[in-house]
Amino acid sequence: MFLQLDGISFSYPESGCALFSGLSLSFSSGWTVIAGPNGVGKSTLVSIASGLIEPDAGTVRRSGEAILCPQVFGGLSPDDWADIFSGDNHVGMLKSTLSISDEMIGREDTLSGGERKRLQLLAALSHSPEILILDEPTNHLDSYSRNLIVNALRTFDGIGIIVSHDRAFSSALSSRTIILERSRGGSVSAEDIPLPLPQALDESDRRKKSGRESYESILSAISAERMIVRNLGEKSSAKKKSLTKRGLDSKDHDAKAAIDGARLTGKDASLDGAIRNHLTHARQLEDKLAGCSKPLMRKEGLSLESGMHVPDLSFPETRLSAGEYSLMVPSLSVKAGSHIAIMGRNGSGKTLFLRAFHDYLLKQGKERFILYIPQEFSEEEKTSILASFMSLADDERGLILSDLYRLGSEPSSLFSDAFCPSPGEMKKLAIAMARRDGRSVLLMDEPTNHLDIVSMRILERMIREDGRDMTVLLVSHDEAFLSACTDTVWRVERNGRSGRLVRT
Repeated sequence: MFLQLDGISFSYPESGCALFSGLSLSFSSGWTVIAGPNGVGKSTLVSIASGLIEPDAGTVRRSGEAILCPQVFGGLSPDDWADIFSGDNHVGMLKSTLSISDEMIGREDTLSGGERKRLQLLAALSHSPEILILDEPTNHLDSYSRNLIVNALRTFDGIGIIVSHDRAFSSALSSRTIILERSRGGSVSAEDIPLPLPQALDESDRRKKSGRESYESILSAISAERMIVRNLGEKSSAKKKSLTKRGLDSKDHDAKAAIDGARLTGKDASLDGAIRNHLTHARQLEDKLAGCSKPLMRKEGLSLESGMHVPDLSFPETRLSAGEYSLMVPSLSVKAGSHIAIMGRNGSGKTLFLRAFHDYLLKQGKERFILYIPQEFSEEEKTSILASFMSLADDERGLILSDLYRLGSEPSSLFSDAFCPSPGEMKKLAIAMARRDGRSVLLMDEPTNHLDIVSMRILERMIREDGRDMTVLLVSHDEAFLSACTDTVWRVERNGRSGRLVRT
């Protein structure tokens, strides 16, 4: 089995520069993770690899059928139905592993997001492809669905490629990571690291740091050599001036003899030789520097220190309702500076609770303290945030754009006249806008949804390292993110039409 991309070049018609230029990658049996910031071309790359997009130049060679599972499942095709109900024993095992019944397949339009994703993978695996490509397969999924998918994908023995920022999921399947990054020239480069995603990210950071240190060391050495050349040049000029006979009395034979003797020793010539040696070394260092890629010196991260009083919080014992479902919440107290993870299955009521907690704090008059980031912004909320942003003075807007850059966004899109943030950019814009108001209570519902791995790790460091004086409540299925950012877990448990929040 093989999948080979040789010298791939590709540009979108509306773009002024190439997305890929001479990119080459090869894949063999086993799982490979592709990661990188939003807009770097991950989905485009796998579309080229699967044959859905033709490159402008270069070749793609495959040993067999390639199936791409996009982020959004469009439903079962006639071929899918035929393979799923073929009676094949392997397909039957896949149904069991993915916990999919025939009854569920018959009502695919009413399935939950996690169930539809599992059905999508069942259809793909039922075709027994040699190459299987998954684009963000765990978006919006809880740990239950994620674990079912991991178990099913472990049975796949072909060439597997996953576009993902989910570190726990990726690590469960793959020990090879390809990190895409846009270079200074505008095209995208690929860093191939034979490690699981979390360790690969750390290794990439280490290489960047080492590259920056090496680059700066060469610059420093060149500067030192040039300084030595200047100093030696000044000494040589002074020495030559002292050895001239101009201005001497024509009868001062002793002085002339002394100068002739000094010239014979060749000390002035030795200075010139030293100058040539140091110039040669400086040029060698400059040639070495020219062969190095100039490292990106990007500043990342923002301080979350609010400077505002951080209040203790409370929530009364209550029963919350959503349709026929009810959630029992005990009396809660939250000490200032607490970092709390709210976990549970999809549909258990995590978002229901977080919204109720937010609304209760507003009723208590604590609006000025709160930064609330919902899982998805309504059109009204988007319009309000963008209107607030556009109403800022130019210098204030520039500060916000600088904050967005430090949160992992690219200036090329930020400074566009048609600035229209994606869901991930909208989250970062809301954080940047509210941060300047000095909020001290951070409520976030699935903050890593729509964020790329770069922005996610920046936000993670901000909360972990700079947000210790803030009170933080996070709803998330991202176990790695929660482990890094929180120290307390509240779990929401559902049993049929009723549930309860449990402090653990």
